Amino acid sequence: MGRGLIGSHLAILLEEKGEKVSILSRGDDHDLREAEKYIDKFEWADRVWFLAWDVGVWKKENLPEYESEILNSNLRLCQSVFGVLQQTKKPFLFVSSQAAPSSNMTTLGATKRVGEMWTWILGGHVARLWNVYGWEPIGEKSHLIPDLIWKGITTGTIELMSNGEEERQFLYVKDCAKALVHQFDIGQKHADVTSDEWVSVKHIASLIGEKLDAEVVLGSNPGKSPMYFPEILLKSWKPAFSLEQGVDEVIKEAKIWHQKNL
Repeated sequence: MGRGLIGSHLAILLEEKGEKVSILSRGDDHDLREAEKYIDKFEWADRVWFLAWDVGVWKKENLPEYESEILNSNLRLCQSVFGVLQQTKKPFLFVSSQAAPSSNMTTLGATKRVGEMWTWILGGHVARLWNVYGWEPIGEKSHLIPDLIWKGITTGTIELMSNGEEERQFLYVKDCAKALVHQFDIGQKHADVTSDEWVSVKHIASLIGEKLDAEVVLGSNPGKSPMYFPEILLKSWKPAFSLEQGVDEVIKEAKIWHQKNL
C-alpha cells in the first residue's frame, strides 16, 4: 500500500484494528518497479494490498510519448511486484479500476487489465474501484468532487464542462478502505467496490453548491457515459457514508486546508 488517498486511509484503518503496517511508497523513495529490493518487507507481511500505480495526468490531452512512458512504468511495476508476490507466495489484493474492462481502452484501463490478469493467474483478489473520493490537494490528478468543492470555496462558482447529465457511482474513501479489508477477510476473489448508486454530475454540483452557497454553471456539451457497469458487488457489505455525508466530510477538510494555505 502507499501514502495516497486510499492507501493512507487503509493504513490508518488497519492500525486501528491493531495490525502492524509496512508502507512502500514512492513518497518514501521506494520504487516498486524494483520490488526485489524490498523482498524482506513482503516476506514479513501476512498479506499485501497492491495499490501502487502510475495513473498519469487525465485532465488534458497527452502526447504519445507521455502515454508510452506511463504504459512502460506500470508494466515494469507489474512485472516486479507480481514477481515478488509469486516468489514469496503471500496472499494479496490488487486494486483495479472500473476502466479495466472498458471497450474504450485507455492507458490506465489497459495496464489495470494486465494487473487483473496477473492477479487471477497467481490466485489473488481483485477489487475494481468506482470513483473513490476524499479530500486531496487540487491539481492535474485530483478528482471531480474535491475539484468542485475547491471551486465553490475559492471562487463561489462551480462551473461544469458538461451539461452534468452524465451519471457516475461514487464511494467515500473511508468506506473504500473498509471494503478492501472486508473483501480480503471474506475471501471474495473479485468485486466491484462501489456504492451501487447512480448519481448525475449535475446533482453532485447542486448539492455542493447548496452547501457552499455557490452558483452552479452548467456547460452545454454532453458528458461521457459510463465505461462499464458493475458485475459482481462486494458481498455482505454496504457503505456507511451517504453521498451527502461524504461530501460534508470533504468540505470540512477542504476548508481546513484552505485556511492553512491562505
